[in-house]
Amino acid sequence: MGDAVTCAQCGQEIDDGALVCYRCGAPATPRTHEPAQVDERPDIAGQWSPIVLAIILAGTTLFFAGLAYTGRPVAPTVWVMLAVAGGMLAWRLRVR
Repeated sequence: MGDAVTCAQCGQEIDDGALVCYRCGAPATPRTHEPAQVDERPDIAGQWSPIVLAIILAGTTLFFAGLAYTGRPVAPTVWVMLAVAGGMLAWRLRVR
């Protein structure tokens, strides 16, 4: 078993191979590597894509609703596709 050393922060006796002090959580050895830096730039495409999708979905829905209003038959699959697209847009907004 390894030798015992004392924690520099709290003075507790800890094992020589310990990474952190079990009492206070202070590191037992100095840090050898720094953590990676994260780029904090905003995602512009991610901000605009739900808005653009909502506008396209609303325009398409209004177009087909206008066709149905004038008496032209609209296939039921069109309404199903619009409902699926609306559901996907709602899911995308909720995931953010």
